[in-house]
Amino acid sequence: MLICPNCSLDVSNSSSLPCDACQKPLHLKCIGLSENDVKWTRSKSKAVKVVCSNCNNNISQFKDLKSTIAALQNEIATSVTNLRADFEAKLNDLQISINNKQSDRFEDIVTEVTERQNRKQNLIMFGVDEQQVELDQVHSSERDQSSVKDILKCINPSFDDDNIKIQRLGRRSDTKARPIKIILRNDLEVLSFIKNAKTLRNSPEHKKVSISFDKTPRQIDYYKQVKNDMIIRLNNGETNLRIRHVNGIPKIVKSLN
Repeated sequence: MLICPNCSLDVSNSSSLPCDACQKPLHLKCIGLSENDVKWTRSKSKAVKVVCSNCNNNISQFKDLKSTIAALQNEIATSVTNLRADFEAKLNDLQISINNKQSDRFEDIVTEVTERQNRKQNLIMFGVDEQQVELDQVHSSERDQSSVKDILKCINPSFDDDNIKIQRLGRRSDTKARPIKIILRNDLEVLSFIKNAKTLRNSPEHKKVSISFDKTPRQIDYYKQVKNDMIIRLNNGETNLRIRHVNGIPKIVKSLN
């Protein structure tokens, strides 16, 4: 028995037309058309379809689903577009930040190189007694000048000490002598004095005096780091370690003594 899906009645003895979707027979009266009407309509357009109420509901739901999917696709496409724009903006900001940091880094390097170049003909001398009773600037400078020349002559008796310039660094202290900056003629003289400074240990008068390069703050921090590393290694059992300047850079080396 064939049942019309629209009216749920038998269509065995009635004129019917199959549903184009599910192929179940439909009473012509259920769709409000005669057989001739259907034939004439289909002859004019093959796109005309006859469907039962169930299939029509399914088609409507399918269309709604397609609309929902289309809306979701549009929403996803919009989100992707926004995410891409946000990503590109952040990437651009990151690139700008990197470029700025590289520029700052380059400026730091140039500044450091320039500062080291300006300091390369200077010596810093420590442990030179400073008159605790404040003298006038001229007498104080003359006294320091005389002391510095004596110490330099102790290291290198043939040194020509004319026209050297000196300057006490920092604020005066009641408990500690300030270091003295000595401006020599060139960096070769600086290297020569640094190399031979150990002769001061054999001088009872100057054995508490020490000299070093005129270091930038970065060099001082790096030297402290190297010194701390050496202390850690010594505490871990290594022996005969000392710091040696190689091409002006402090390095931890094994002492042969």
